[in-house]
Amino acid sequence: MSLLQCIGRELTNAFVHDARRAIFLFGAAAAYLILFGILYYPGVVKDIPTVICDESHTAYSRALTKHFTDTDSFSVVRVVSDEEEARQMMREKQAYTAVLIPQDFAKQILTGQSSQVLVMMNGANIITTNISSTAASDVINAFNDRVAARQAALRTSGDEGMLGRRISPVHTSLRVLNNPTQSYMMFFVLGLALAAMQQGIFLSIGAAVQGDIHDKKLKGSPPWTILAVKLGVYWVLTMLSFCFICFLAYVLGIPNRASASSLVPLSAAFAYTALSLGLMGAAVFRTELQFVRASVMYTVPAFIFGGYTWPMEAMDPVTQMIASLFPMAWLSNAVRKLFLSGHFALLQRNVCALLILGTIFLVIGSLLFCRRMKNGAR
Repeated sequence: MSLLQCIGRELTNAFVHDARRAIFLFGAAAAYLILFGILYYPGVVKDIPTVICDESHTAYSRALTKHFTDTDSFSVVRVVSDEEEARQMMREKQAYTAVLIPQDFAKQILTGQSSQVLVMMNGANIITTNISSTAASDVINAFNDRVAARQAALRTSGDEGMLGRRISPVHTSLRVLNNPTQSYMMFFVLGLALAAMQQGIFLSIGAAVQGDIHDKKLKGSPPWTILAVKLGVYWVLTMLSFCFICFLAYVLGIPNRASASSLVPLSAAFAYTALSLGLMGAAVFRTELQFVRASVMYTVPAFIFGGYTWPMEAMDPVTQMIASLFPMAWLSNAVRKLFLSGHFALLQRNVCALLILGTIFLVIGSLLFCRRMKNGAR
């Protein structure tokens, strides 16, 4: 069998005789990107259902309530007078945040004492909890500054604006680089698509390897030639799949500030490593079903240890060492930083790490594949 015949055979198997290989390779990442892109399209969580328990019923408490109503982070669903009613609404998930304004709220303000406002949040969801805590602190700080300036103006007959600047001479100005809206779509969706692409690589190369091992027509054929053609064809298809992901990300509005000179080496090294790992895994297991089960079990740990959601810097040394054995650890964060900022200082390190891992996987996988090809499906 000539080289061109081997290439034609691989392409025919991938797109005609066993089309699920092409579907896995191109469809898995695309499905994840579209599905979660639609889910996370709003980008940030807004209008968190909030109940306000106003036991004070004064101008000051109503002013604070208006501050909460005016912010985009909260959606005040009800104003009640009883704390137990507010707690009941949180238990029934009618509200995820409760603001409790005490009965002596206005009295303590007018007498120069410090009044305490209790903000309760449902900690079962850390996303809404973090947003609620930050937004509530901002609302109360703004209310404090306004009340302090107004009281000072009434006592001194001064200008409220000028007194406000004297009372709060320093204001925080936040500038979030690369993801200014702190959008979850920019943060999360790309990593899910890359994890799905990796699984698609495993399933497609696994089906190809297992198919050749059990194909009696290939008995006597040079296994090294078959393997080299197979890896070459699927490497090209994987690169095309990555380009397809970049195109879909552009369609969904995910910014891509990376240069081709950065993305191509990284994606090429990852494709080499993922295919080598898939080859090794498929050559280890006797049947394709066994390999599929193992690869499905591998997906979630690979994504978590990849440091995409929990940074590797926060892991202990042992966990960091384990995480470094997963190819996703060298791809996902790098791609996100390249997409959002356009540069990644440790790009060469990550490419080298992927090439080293890929070479180890390839050597082991090649030996196992050739051995099984010579011995049949045993």
